[in-house]
Amino acid sequence: MGTAQNGREPVVPIVSSSAVGPLGVCHLPRMWMKILLHATGRLPRGYRHGTGGFDETTALNLGFDRDEFIRFVETELPTYVQCEQWVREHASHLDEETIRRHNALVHRDKPPAAAAAQRAYVGLDDPGVLDATLLNDLDDWHTAHALLTSGRIPPLAFSSLNAEFTELMKALLNETGATRASIHVDMPAHGLDLSKAAAEAKRDPRAGSTSPPPPLEGLRRGRALAVGNDLFGPISRGGELIGFIALEGVSEGAAGALERAIAAALPLLEEIGRFAVSA
Repeated sequence: MGTAQNGREPVVPIVSSSAVGPLGVCHLPRMWMKILLHATGRLPRGYRHGTGGFDETTALNLGFDRDEFIRFVETELPTYVQCEQWVREHASHLDEETIRRHNALVHRDKPPAAAAAQRAYVGLDDPGVLDATLLNDLDDWHTAHALLTSGRIPPLAFSSLNAEFTELMKALLNETGATRASIHVDMPAHGLDLSKAAAEAKRDPRAGSTSPPPPLEGLRRGRALAVGNDLFGPISRGGELIGFIALEGVSEGAAGALERAIAAALPLLEEIGRFAVSA
């Protein structure tokens, strides 16, 4: 993690994804809390707030518009009861079976490499712990302990990278008008490679990718490349291709925004120690 926004004292969102309100929906209280903290400038870095992860899964499973929900919480700053009332009025899937299936998904296992990185962050030596919600709870408690005992939030860890990248892709999506923005990084120790997105943001959360295979050979030469309506930009360090950002469905004029996103991505990778800057 890092610091909160605007220099305000951060508040760790220790509401678990397993917590439910009167609706009985897992993660909805946590989603509300994180968006509310972000809206008031108190959410630490490294936490997603509405886009991607369990946040987006919750919106999709219950059938409400992700962006409308984010706007509602950010502008109205509702209590949790008011938040649930909004969901009751806007969600299209609140039947008992849908909620049961959704709640079961919240306790899915994390990929082994991601789980191992998060266990290392919290100091847990137990390879049998894979449950995503339990690992996120341990992450929150570790971060809250650091804040309470030292007055500081720990630096960004690998478990925070997806959330930070998702927000970066969301900003790029909004700036360029693209239909999808994704970032791919080569971090084999954490189960990531250039063939799959480390994080993404989509105009339509239900839409799949329509992008052609990335032009890796051209990207290795350090140049941004356009393929049809898609734009690819290399993330390089020391002449080595360590990742790329792909923009789908863009028009002319997106190159500058892509360059700024690449410039913002490198410090995030450096901060978690994968590509540390030499002193």
